[in-house]
Amino acid sequence: MQTSLDNVAPTRAQWRMVAILCLVNAIAFIDRTALPLLVQPIKRDLGISDTEISLLIGAAFIITYAVGGFLVGMLVDRFSRRKILAGAIGVWGTATVFCGTASSYAALFLGRCGVGIGESACGPASMSLIKDAFAPQFRGRAVAIWAMGASLGGGCALLAGGAILTVVGESGSLNLPLLGVVKSWQLVLIACGLASLPVALLVFSFPEPVRRWQAPDPVQPDRPAAPKAPIPWRLFVPLFLANAATIMLLTGFSTWIPALMGRTWKLAAGEIGLVFGLITLLLSTSSQFGAGFLVDLVRKRYGVAAVPMLGGLLCAAVSVPAFLIPGAPSVWVAWCLIALLSLAATSLFTIGTATVVQLTPSAVVGKVTGVHFAWVGIMGSAVAPTLIALVAERVFGGTPAALGQALSSAAVVLAVIGSVGLLTVAWQLRRAET
Repeated sequence: MQTSLDNVAPTRAQWRMVAILCLVNAIAFIDRTALPLLVQPIKRDLGISDTEISLLIGAAFIITYAVGGFLVGMLVDRFSRRKILAGAIGVWGTATVFCGTASSYAALFLGRCGVGIGESACGPASMSLIKDAFAPQFRGRAVAIWAMGASLGGGCALLAGGAILTVVGESGSLNLPLLGVVKSWQLVLIACGLASLPVALLVFSFPEPVRRWQAPDPVQPDRPAAPKAPIPWRLFVPLFLANAATIMLLTGFSTWIPALMGRTWKLAAGEIGLVFGLITLLLSTSSQFGAGFLVDLVRKRYGVAAVPMLGGLLCAAVSVPAFLIPGAPSVWVAWCLIALLSLAATSLFTIGTATVVQLTPSAVVGKVTGVHFAWVGIMGSAVAPTLIALVAERVFGGTPAALGQALSSAAVVLAVIGSVGLLTVAWQLRRAET
């Protein structure tokens, strides 16, 4: 039901809140994205396989991320979102520093679990704040600015990590006060973790938005303090399936692109971090920002159903560069295809997340988005990297070309699933409108 709050334009303070939430998301993805760049030196120093490294990147993180996301989502709907978010930043920053001090696979696995439980609060708390602070016609842009943090953080992690590996050397080390001898990959993780901690204080620089179902409204002066909030699961099932497929495609490629470029084209980790970091920082960020404007524009002109329809069409476009990357005839063609993939695929996360936020009642947005981020986190961070590694090893025989073949095969299947899911949501919404 529409309220008087739905016609209020955002203030500068509200846009500043979204900018801070973007920074929080960026810091989260700095901690999350640094590890794939470090695959080769970690494998060498710890003596582990591709499947074991995929479990480290995926399962170790997502075990606590998924459980924490559901529990934190319920807390977000009842308690201060700023306090929850600030505490979570402290947890994942400290856990990342711990990862940087690890000297065994078990310790690194444990540290990644800590990163997961901390970062599980980022999505639900941010989406709840945005849902209550912004009217529907501005939420697409607000979600997009928050989502940009993923590309900003991922790009900065790749650039900074690549720079450290270039200066120190992939097999190099430094003698640091208190910590002693620290390898280059450990130094990257320690730097990422320490950068997170000051951001927790910024969360308290904006006021806690009044929850929409609690705000005084002259249109509905007698509405109850805790309204009923039916959840449209018939829409969310295909939407969650589509969002999982698109995030699996994007995460699968972003996880294994550094290793693919290193193995196929014999590029150094520092060079891969520089080029892939710039692609992520510039093109992925631009894609998400543009997607936010598209979501609001399409919704305004053509209705809510047009937003998932746009996502379904983009899924088909994403499959083309994703399929062609492993067979690129030269390294520069490969980088251009990766750039096209980043430009198209990252917008799908903004479209999918904005649709979830728009369709979710305000009173349960923390709970629903907690389930959503846990679900896509499991599929993207845990299932996708391990699935691609297993397909490369078991189906394509673990040959030098196997990783690329696995990525191509997965791209087509996931793009089809994502497109069908989003178009199904659009069809259901169109039927409801008529």
